[in-house]
Amino acid sequence: MKVLTSYSEGIDRCFESHYFSIAHLHKESSVLSMHSHRCCEFYFSISGGRTFLIEDNNYRIEPGDLFMINPREKHQILQMDSSIPHERYAVFIDPEYLKTISTDYTDLTYCFTHRPDNFSHRIHLNQGQQRRFTYYFNKLAVEEGFGHDVEERSAFAEFMVFLTKCATEADMGEQSEEQRQYFNSKVADIITYIHHNIDSSLSIGEIAAHFYLSTSYLCRLFKKGTGTTINSYITTRRIELAQTLLAGGYSVNEVYSMCGFNDYSNFFKAFTKKTGISPKKFAQNSLS
Repeated sequence: MKVLTSYSEGIDRCFESHYFSIAHLHKESSVLSMHSHRCCEFYFSISGGRTFLIEDNNYRIEPGDLFMINPREKHQILQMDSSIPHERYAVFIDPEYLKTISTDYTDLTYCFTHRPDNFSHRIHLNQGQQRRFTYYFNKLAVEEGFGHDVEERSAFAEFMVFLTKCATEADMGEQSEEQRQYFNSKVADIITYIHHNIDSSLSIGEIAAHFYLSTSYLCRLFKKGTGTTINSYITTRRIELAQTLLAGGYSVNEVYSMCGFNDYSNFFKAFTKKTGISPKKFAQNSLS
């Protein structure tokens, strides 16, 4: 993808292509007066010495600051001194394209849809995160060669996963003790619910509805609290229960339905993958 050097061209390119565009900016531009546009925007500052006004919020820009700006949010750079260069990267994304590369488990719109009461448009990237930002940006800058379009889409998806993780980790780091207790309690409640209903289908949607959560938030919450995905956790618990039942003398045909598997084929694949041995062989070994 071509790295643009004009802020306004970046906005236009994103809007016209219904895709995303990237820009590496060194000079001030008149477009940085108060404005809004129809793209999601990441604005990463290499240098400081400016103030960013986003809607009614003022942010003093420091090197390493990353700003997340929604479509239609009015924003402006203040206190400009044209004699001092202001280097920054800008990434513009069509919000509809961002939705197409998100899944029920990985919501890549998080940076632009998550707006709690204590929300800040700014997160500060540490040195390692800054290097990774630059790495992904440069990876997107490949303009030619066989498969570059596929690599570009793949690199952008990786980039968005990285940025979303930065945002969610920043959110968790800024939580109060009361919020952390709520978070831990909610994860514990979800685990208890899974254990009590391990013999049922336990779909992500069902669990989310039970706790009045969106599926994407449920998955983020669980992964943050346990270090594993909710589907992986459920499968592990089911296989552990199956091992206990098989060792207790239950038949394979009895066990798979008692553990919430909808058919034997799925049970066989999951059990063998987790244990390295078939359910029938495990039962024989346990009873011998």
